[in-house]
Amino acid sequence: MRALSLPENGAMHGPMKIVVPFRLDGAKSRLSPALDPDERRMIALAMLRDVLAVLGEFGELVILTRPGSTLREDLILRADLDINVMPCNLELNDALNAVIERQARQGWRRDLLIVMADLALLEREDIAGILNTPGDVVLCPGRGGGTNMILIRSPCFRTCYRGLSYPKHRDYARKMGLSLSVFESFRAGCDIDQPEDLAEILLHGRGEARAVLEGMGFELSLEAGISMRGALILRCAAYEKLNSRKTR
Repeated sequence: MRALSLPENGAMHGPMKIVVPFRLDGAKSRLSPALDPDERRMIALAMLRDVLAVLGEFGELVILTRPGSTLREDLILRADLDINVMPCNLELNDALNAVIERQARQGWRRDLLIVMADLALLEREDIAGILNTPGDVVLCPGRGGGTNMILIRSPCFRTCYRGLSYPKHRDYARKMGLSLSVFESFRAGCDIDQPEDLAEILLHGRGEARAVLEGMGFELSLEAGISMRGALILRCAAYEKLNSRKTR
């Protein structure tokens, strides 16, 4: 992990608005080889709750989601978390950039932190670390060229979430003449997209997402399951169901 040290009292400088994009409809479709739709919904909500629990002390929380969502009822959040659910018809980049533009029109009274909802391993230290990293824009890269968190301190920045978003965000910041830093963290860089990623939750997770997976019958095994280049292997009843479908 690369970041500046926190002040002794852990305080941050300036107010913060934190936006977490989340789409429940069709959530985590790339996990379909291992999870059915109801299970994907359960794990998506569990990961979101884990992320929100980490973020709660750091600023105003906004969940950016599709209109018509029953997200507030589905989440069953802790009473001490003050969260605004913001429905939006726009695609992800348009919706996020509209938030940036609104912040700019209001005089940029607070910086903006964008955090993906599937960071099941996220810890308080990761958020404190990125907030304590200098730069007009601070990027936290994910695996495979994605961007898992962005700290925006300048209204000139715009998001470019599509495909390999990390180099697009890096290049955009440079094109706009903004100072750029990179915050690197194993936990914050570990987004859960593919079936083999679920092993990371069982290995390193400490929150609800791990409990949900264990409740579904997931376990780690060295003998059978989804190969991860000779490392620990994920074994679960859901994967066995997948194999049975393939042999029909």
